[in-house]
Amino acid sequence: MIVMRNDWTVCTRCETYRPPRAHHCRICKRCIRRMDHHCPWINNCVGERNQKYFIPFLVYVGTLALYAIALVIVSWVFDYPQCSNDIAIKQSRILHCVILVLESSLFGMLVIAILIYQFQAILDDETAVERVQGTHNHHKNTHAFTLLAQVCGKSHPIFWLLLCHNPPRYSCRRDDHLIDHQV
Repeated sequence: MIVMRNDWTVCTRCETYRPPRAHHCRICKRCIRRMDHHCPWINNCVGERNQKYFIPFLVYVGTLALYAIALVIVSWVFDYPQCSNDIAIKQSRILHCVILVLESSLFGMLVIAILIYQFQAILDDETAVERVQGTHNHHKNTHAFTLLAQVCGKSHPIFWLLLCHNPPRYSCRRDDHLIDHQV
């Protein structure tokens, strides 16, 4: 038997009980605990249970953008004689390289900005929804490493970027019973 506390509320949209810091997503049509935003890239909400996976996704995509730029630079430093003889091939190569560098640069900057915003939200202990609504009283006394460990897990920080490592276990203490959240 689960005993409800005063900090749980009933969502007016999906009419279910929701724990503290949960918000309703209009796209997913359900309540998400510590919802930060609905991400169109992964077609899912970023919240308590998957923020640990969203951060490495951003790191890897940013790294791939830098890798694409590095490949273009290497291709111009080590010029191939087969490509320098034909004008049409050279023009096509220039056009493709310019487009790839522009796309990688813009996409890389966007991903890095989102990554910085995610880290700022974790270190402030405040989601984007809470920041907009002004509803969360975050604790400034909490150590930064503790806040990162809450999202990424209690393992060594080297393992935080490994997607195959065990995820953190989310639970809260209520009436001396440990109950897992399925929200």
